[in-house]
Amino acid sequence: MNKIIAAFDGLKSIDTTSDYAIYLSKLLKSHLTGVFLDDKSYTSYKIYDLVFDQGVSEKKLHNLKEDDNNKRRTSANEFYKRGAANKLAFNIHHDEKTAISELLHESIFADLLILSKGTSFNHHEEKYPSRFLQDVLSNSQCPVFLTPDTFKEFQKVIFLFDGKSNSVYALKMFAYLMSPHINMPVEVISIKPMDENSHLPENKLLKELMKRHFSNISFTVLKGISEVEIINHLQKEPLSFVTVIGAYRRSMISRWFKSSMADALVNAFEMPLFIAHNK
Repeated sequence: MNKIIAAFDGLKSIDTTSDYAIYLSKLLKSHLTGVFLDDKSYTSYKIYDLVFDQGVSEKKLHNLKEDDNNKRRTSANEFYKRGAANKLAFNIHHDEKTAISELLHESIFADLLILSKGTSFNHHEEKYPSRFLQDVLSNSQCPVFLTPDTFKEFQKVIFLFDGKSNSVYALKMFAYLMSPHINMPVEVISIKPMDENSHLPENKLLKELMKRHFSNISFTVLKGISEVEIINHLQKEPLSFVTVIGAYRRSMISRWFKSSMADALVNAFEMPLFIAHNK
């Protein structure tokens, strides 16, 4: 039995992430741990909410803290009810230290991490991906299943393959977790420059590996710019899908100049992403 962890900001809605967590836990017959990141330095209120004419109100601070505690308890209770109603093997962790360090530590002891694409642990509105999410995707010690804003069961698997080890590693991680439990179409997409041939990179070795894990496989080679061609191709896909990608190992500086393919896909589609990279 695999161990799945689903991470939650208990001060916000847990709906879609818990929907995917329950769906995957049942699909994979896995144990599910709800990780509630109750970082005490993170609150739903801002410092100026405490200030009034005579200074800082201690009473108001107490009430706001209690409101946050109630929200966290309500979120955890909701997760518990959903787990019990679906007869899952599950438990709950409350991690009260710094959210990013707690979650990365939890990821060492997990087979899969489920996380909402909107997670930020920041008072200020952040564009996707938040700094928190970048840190998780760059440093997680297990694959990450990134959830969109709405829940939909996926009917197809799409692997993005560039011939490099990271994409093969992501493929293998997905196969080890999922292939014994799913029977759906699988498409491998590769992009090549216009001046190169249309042969699939590492054609023989890749097909040998894929056929050991999946039965209904197709291979697509496109020509052009990766971000453009992949998004154009996926826009024509009639089935709901999960995209598997080996991504997010670049330095912070390089991300300022070129967005990740994962970022482009999340911004273009309401779909889940399975992201894994070898260190």
